[in-house]
Order: sequence, then structure tokens, then C-alpha cells
Amino acid sequence: MERIAIFAALRWECRPILRHMRRVSRSRVAESTLWRGEAAGREVWLIKTAVGERRAEAATEVVRDAGRFDLLLSTGCAGALSPELLPGDLAIATAVIGNSSGIHFETDPIHRERACAAAERAALRTVFGPVLCSPHVLATAAAKRVAALSTGSVAVEMEGAAIGALAKQSGVAFASVRAILDTAATELPDAGDFMDPQTGAVRARDVVRYLAVHPGALPRLLALQRMMSAAQKSLEKFFGVWLAG
Repeated sequence: MERIAIFAALRWECRPILRHMRRVSRSRVAESTLWRGEAAGREVWLIKTAVGERRAEAATEVVRDAGRFDLLLSTGCAGALSPELLPGDLAIATAVIGNSSGIHFETDPIHRERACAAAERAALRTVFGPVLCSPHVLATAAAKRVAALSTGSVAVEMEGAAIGALAKQSGVAFASVRAILDTAATELPDAGDFMDPQTGAVRARDVVRYLAVHPGALPRLLALQRMMSAAQKSLEKFFGVWLAG
């Protein structure tokens, strides 16, 4: 039976995958949440890592000594660096670039093509290219522009390099499929003021405090909510096809 480990940072990024898994069991391993189940005759492990490469690296310990896997997949949302990408589009990585190390973690070409075929069947717009793993959120259009020019990346996220490193060390195929959250021109609010980095849950009281200090930020927060909805719907469509195998 093929064994797949899927890594996503936040609870809302995990839900679209869980909907397509069967016979699911849930457990906590250190700071990570692990769901084990099946999909189309394959054994699927889904690990919620929380935000950031350091947390993702810690979460890889969940599978490091669990026997041989056939694929490690990094997924969830990403910020666009390419101007052509819109919320809900998919970025299928040709490589994940570790911003702190500069190492390129190449993705498996067979699994890239499989992901592309699934995206086409799900009627999702896709782009291929390197994806940058950043240690911090690129919140401004200017920061995204600099990252795009300096690395040639089409999108940016914060966990994939840790997954790529484990795949390289283990000799396991690696893939990365990310749904675009914000465009290259989007100016993001400081979500750290009101979002839990472990789950992605929004703390309502902190939102109220944030808006009291930044009263003009409401339109950006509402736009961010719409972007999250678009990214989540695309992940739902993609994994509905991809996990059907």
C-alpha cells in the first residue's frame, strides 16, 4: 500500500484534506496534530505543523521514525510573488528554496505531473515554478517584489523547506502544492496580532483591539477573509481529485 505524508500548517488548511480521508484516527504528537487514514487504497498521514519552518521541522519528527513513505507533500496556502497569480490559483513547485539556507529542494517530476493533472480535472488555474520558504511573512508588495526578483520564485510560504529537507535526507519523493492566498500586490495586515500561529484561528477579542488601533484596516481584513475562502475552496477541489487517485 502506498504511504503518503501530507504536511499543512493550519487547521483550515487541513480540513479540505480530511474531508477526503476515510477511517481517520487523530492523535497529538508533541506540538503537532496527526490524522491517520486512507484514501483510494493508500495510507495517508496528515500532520498539522503550525506556522513557520522551525515548527515544521519539529513536526517532521512525527514521520521520521515511522517507516518508509512513498511521498512527502507540503501544502496549504502561499502568497503570490508572480503578478499573474490570483487567490485560489495553485502554485505547483518545481523546487522549494530555503531562504535561510539557500538550498533548493527539488520536487519529484512524476508527482508534479500528477498534481498538474489533478488540478486540470478540478478546473483550477496553476503555475509551475520555484517556491520560496521565508522565515517571516512578506506583508508588502515591495517585499514580495524583492523576493521575486532575487529568487525567481512564483510564490512564498513558510514551512516547505523543512519538509523538503526531510525528503532529501530520507530519499523520499517530495512535492509541494500551494493554494494562493494573497496576490503580489496585496498589502497584508499584521495577522500575528490576532491569529493563533498554531491553528490559524482568529481571536475575536484581539481583532476588536486591532481595529481600535487600526480603524482603517477593516476592508483589508474582510478581503483577507475572502482570500482564505478562495484558497480553501481550491484545496478542497484539488484534494477531492488528487486523493481519489
